[in-house]
Amino acid sequence: MDRIINWEKLNRIEDGCGGDIYKIIDTDNSELKKVEIVMCIFNPGEIARLHYHNKMEEIYFVIEGDWEIELNGYWYPIKAEESVAIPIGAKHRMKNISKDKRLKFLAVNAPEWLQSDMIECDAVNLK
Repeated sequence: MDRIINWEKLNRIEDGCGGDIYKIIDTDNSELKKVEIVMCIFNPGEIARLHYHNKMEEIYFVIEGDWEIELNGYWYPIKAEESVAIPIGAKHRMKNISKDKRLKFLAVNAPEWLQSDMIECDAVNLK
């Protein structure tokens, strides 16, 4: 098992949310059993699907970009070097509000992301 992982050499995964998603550290490529770190990249104007999780908590750490996150029907602006915690059951999605810069953030997920724990919702209030 490699201890040093370069996310740019990993294959993009389809998680059903949107954006380009790369699992950096997970239960398959490390000794960790309950947490994973994922790199997420959204192009200008790209928006995720509204969803929630019954088992997984998330923490997003913004590396670059200006974006907004919807949490339970309310939109919040988020900038680089800020973070947001998403508890179990919180309906959420993110949107890159830049016209020319990509959004890049790390997601720390516990336990690891599973397709069966991604419950999509109807989106009613696009900004």
